[in-house]
Amino acid sequence: MAQLSPQKRKKRRVQLREAQRRRRARLKEDSKSFLQIILSQETLSALRNYSETVGKPLHTSAAELIDRGLRQEQPLEETHFEDSTGVRRQESEAPNSEPHTRNAEP
Repeated sequence: MAQLSPQKRKKRRVQLREAQRRRRARLKEDSKSFLQIILSQETLSALRNYSETVGKPLHTSAAELIDRGLRQEQPLEETHFEDSTGVRRQESEAPNSEPHTRNAEP
């Protein structure tokens, strides 16, 4: 097989480089997670003020606050879990007590 001319080799290298760049950009975009939320004007204003105070972009500040809020421990009475049978109950409930089910019939 004959070698390609220098111009064609260069063109092929540029094409491959561009394809790799597009692939990396696509993979980077795919790895991001987006959450669209609706905030009241008051909450948005407070978030903007917080963002300016900490010197971070609005979306970074919002993610940080959500993460921090989710990591806080909830009081034991409010903690719910779903056991292996699909029954949702509070952690403080005794296993033999009457559980509350999702599909409770009247």
